[in-house]
Amino acid sequence: MSNEEYRGKIVETALQMFNTRGTRGVTMDDIAQSLHISKRTLYETFANKEELLAECLKLVHNRIGQLHCQINHKVDEPLLVTTYMIRVGSSINHKYSRLLDEAERYYPDIHDRYFKVHTETFRSTVQRGFDYARQHNYLRPDADTDVAIDFLCDLIQRHRLSEADNPQDYMHRLNEVCFTFLRGLMTVETIERYEKSENRFKQLVLETDIE
Repeated sequence: MSNEEYRGKIVETALQMFNTRGTRGVTMDDIAQSLHISKRTLYETFANKEELLAECLKLVHNRIGQLHCQINHKVDEPLLVTTYMIRVGSSINHKYSRLLDEAERYYPDIHDRYFKVHTETFRSTVQRGFDYARQHNYLRPDADTDVAIDFLCDLIQRHRLSEADNPQDYMHRLNEVCFTFLRGLMTVETIERYEKSENRFKQLVLETDIE
């Protein structure tokens, strides 16, 4: 096993342990025992738990970026991609909810290093989607895009805290809410156009692996 693979195995193990038992409920001893290595060996790779936690958050952040790239290669429609990003963000937030909540609460500097920039990037992407729609006359003249952007950006943050019994069903319903919300801002002609591509887009979303 290469050093990179070995390091990756440590991060994956710590990520699952932090998310399951909490950042304060896991020690470096616990992680070393789970990996069947000595604590000294673990500290040779990561100087402390905070450094390891930072790598875990970096991994989650990178996975979000990879998923965004997947759909951007498949769908050339900025406004539709916005709804996909909400689903991805909510899925990641749901899967790693404990890790992200505790990191934000107890290790804000580490959390913000990766997720503050992610939130800003998400908002910029949503803004580009609405700018594109406005330039192509997809939106009703009275559609308030500033309010719409605030709503969508808030949606992805608030749904981290949801406790869905059936995450897959929950994500399906969230996706429907997003599409319904967007349709309410569109002209009749745009709705007809979007309905033709909506089913294909939804299928692409379902086919995209969120791990």
